[in-house]
Amino acid sequence: MAFYLVCYDIVKDSRRNKVAHLLEGYGLRVQKSVFEVVLDEQQYEKLQKRLLKYLNQREDQLRFYPLSARNRSKVLVLGVQPEFAVDDAAFIV
Repeated sequence: MAFYLVCYDIVKDSRRNKVAHLLEGYGLRVQKSVFEVVLDEQQYEKLQKRLLKYLNQREDQLRFYPLSARNRSKVLVLGVQPEFAVDDAAFIV
């Protein structure tokens, strides 16, 4: 299992809403266009394929940033704290 920060910049509202809804099934929304997800290799590949269906590759951008357990523990959140944290058992897809 690996932890990813998933960020997106999607131009059209309808595509952006579909991406957000899909990602909500995989992890925790920590900002409007940023999710924290924990995925195994198979889930990672499946999620990428599903997300590609909603992207216009000329206008939109989606990024997966892998974070090691060491770096996850160093995440600093200033301001409003999320009520929940993503861990390896938080979401089942």
